[in-house]
Amino acid sequence: MRLLAAILVITALLGAAPVAAGQSAEFVVLRGGTPIGTHRAEVEIVGDETRVHVSIALDVAFGPIPLYRYRHDSREVWRDGRLVRLESRTDDDGDAMTLSVRSTPEGLRVEGSTGVFIAPADTVPTSYWTPALATNRPLLDSQIGRLLEVVRVPLGPGRWRLEGELNLDIAYSPQGRWTGLSFRHKGSDFVYVPRALADSRP
Repeated sequence: MRLLAAILVITALLGAAPVAAGQSAEFVVLRGGTPIGTHRAEVEIVGDETRVHVSIALDVAFGPIPLYRYRHDSREVWRDGRLVRLESRTDDDGDAMTLSVRSTPEGLRVEGSTGVFIAPADTVPTSYWTPALATNRPLLDSQIGRLLEVVRVPLGPGRWRLEGELNLDIAYSPQGRWTGLSFRHKGSDFVYVPRALADSRP
């Protein structure tokens, strides 16, 4: 999308580094150009583990009247480039969901809203912070715990479009840092803007 491409160019010029090991990143989420909340990722290296905390808070209102509320909180542990543990809790406008993922000798044991099953050991969750999302590895919905059928389409350096059961445009820097996200949902355009860039807008 043109807006996402423009945001990525400006971000690079500002020298922003939205996600890197040991750093926190916060995106302002725009719906139709209006801020509705934030998506924050914290990535920390502890010994041989990469620990990730993702929190999302979105609120849509019509004037003083609340129309929609979304909260998501997840914690991941990775070793050697693979997910070994994930716990998430989601409140989707009153619909509560939990997900638990554990590494086993057979693969990843997934226990979520769709039941319990074993996913491939190299599965990547939809927490977006890692460019492994743009590879051909299996993709797990980190909210309900379901493997998603998607096709990754390269859009240019560091940019991909995911099509299928998940539809969005996502971008990463040459260093593997998450730099942007955009998608269309229920007739509205959503764009993620790095907090530093959003705060600099007039």
